[in-house]
Formats: sequence, structure tokens, C-alpha cells
Amino acid sequence: MKTTALSLLLSFGGLALVHGVPCTPASNPDPSNWVFDASPTEHPSCSSSGGGVNDLGSAPVQCEGDLASVYTRLDPATYGAECLSAKASLCKIPMYNFTSLDYDFSIDSCNGVWAAPLWMTPDTWQWDGGSGEIDSLELCPRSSISMNFAGGGSQVELDASTFSIDFTDNAHVTVRKDEEGIVTITTCQQEELQNSQCPPPTYSSCDDCLYNNNGEFACWCNNAGNIYSSGGCTDGTDCLWTLVSDVWNGVSGDAGYTGCMTEVPEIGLAAGKPNMDSKCTVSVERITLRGDNGAPLTFAPGSPSSCSTLTANSN
Repeated sequence: MKTTALSLLLSFGGLALVHGVPCTPASNPDPSNWVFDASPTEHPSCSSSGGGVNDLGSAPVQCEGDLASVYTRLDPATYGAECLSAKASLCKIPMYNFTSLDYDFSIDSCNGVWAAPLWMTPDTWQWDGGSGEIDSLELCPRSSISMNFAGGGSQVELDASTFSIDFTDNAHVTVRKDEEGIVTITTCQQEELQNSQCPPPTYSSCDDCLYNNNGEFACWCNNAGNIYSSGGCTDGTDCLWTLVSDVWNGVSGDAGYTGCMTEVPEIGLAAGKPNMDSKCTVSVERITLRGDNGAPLTFAPGSPSSCSTLTANSN
């Protein structure tokens, strides 16, 4: 595993354990300048011990000095079984104009926690695996990190020796949509970056993308309209997507909760139960959205100018 000067060495039984170091949370966050909303709310996928989301006194914040970021830390010993979420609700991403999403991420001590550090949800969610949901990273099952698509496409579990659920430091994700509407996800180390992106995947068709990726990238397509024929782009929907960051450690939820809150025998955690010993910490930084020809993404009409902090103009 790659380490940096920021890596924290913890001694245990004479062995040095290298833990990923998420960003420093903003000391005096100003929600008015941050495009993510972490207000108390509710969500069908996760109910905290208080019944809601961001409702127990803790919530995600931005990283220090980076408006295009999200920092989230669980503390169940203080707050209880938490459901934490931040959503860039006002920054609407037109899928027809979107070409890529990039960000750096760090994960520390998250075994036994269901989380999606950064994902893209269509404004209209329907058809399960055909919804068009892009879970660029998801801790589901909650004992490893995967590149997922809400059960659709070709999903890939990352190699734990490189991308560990308990210590991944400053790695990178690139989500791409090609001219045919095929969506891919790649994850890499900083030294592998090419022009600030993970190396592009190679495939010749939808079938090639789905079935011959050798676990090197995740792929979503359907040989028809691909992402444009997903539940988020058809039947009169607006074909707009939104960025979300979630860390779910609640007491109940919907079918997603049932499917992802899996048993983790190595830490004695039963299925469907929150990890009350967790100190899971996740950060995503330098979020960058690109549009046509790699230019800064133009958000949908009505999106505030502050959304530009998430584009190539700012990063």
C-alpha cells in the first residue's frame, strides 16, 4: 500500500499498522459557501437511533480549505447509531453533457459500516439495477470497498491489499461516460494518474465492457441507449443526476439496508446491526466534474453559480 508523509503509524503488538488519513475537517465551516447540504433529514435507506439522518448532533462537513470535498466521521459512543449524509442538492448534473467525475478519497477504520463516499443519483429513481445510479465507491457488502451500480452492470470489488476498508490513503476515482453512454468506474493510486485522472479503461462494445474487464474497472451499459435509457433518463424524467456522500450506521432501513448491512464475522457483527464500536472516517476531496470535450461541466438551469466549485475551473 502506498503511504504518504501524512500516514499515521499505530503500534499494536509490536507491528506497525498504516492507517489511511482522511482530510482535516474545516475548523469553522461556513455552510453558506459549501454546495453540500448536511441538514437533519430522513431517508428510507437509513434511520438512526433517533429515527432520522444527521439528527443526533453530528453531520458531514467540508475539508479544511476545500469547498469541493466532504469529511464524515462516525462516533457512535457519543452520538449513537448514526446515519450521516451530505447532498449537493442544488447542483444538477445533466447526463447528456456529463463526461467525467474525479475525486481523491481516504478511508479509515470502516470495516462493518455501509458507506458510499461519493455517488451519483438520478433525480428520478426507478428500475433498481436499471436506475442509472452510479455508486462510484460503496462499502457494500460492508467488509470491503466496491465500485457499484445499485445492483446493475458489472460491479467490481477492489483488491483489499491496495484499497483496504480500514486504511486507504489518498487514492483516486474516475467515473467516465463515453459517446455511446457507457459508464465506467476506475480506481487508482496517485502515482498512476494521467492528466489528473485514472488511466482510461479499454473496451470495444457494451458486452466487452461488461464481461471482459478482468476486474480492472466497473461498467454499466445495456446495448440500447445505455445510461440514456436508464430509469433516470426515460419516461418523461429530466435526466439530471446529483452528488451524494453517505455513511450509514443506523438501526433500520429499506431493501438497500438489508442487502448492504451484511454480517461481518471477523469483528463479531451480525447482519442488520450497526457497528457501535466504529470510528469510521471518510473523506472525498478535490471533486471535479467535466462536461463535453473535458471542459468544466455546465450545470442544469437553476443551479447556483457556487456549483462551479465542483468543476475543472476550480480544481
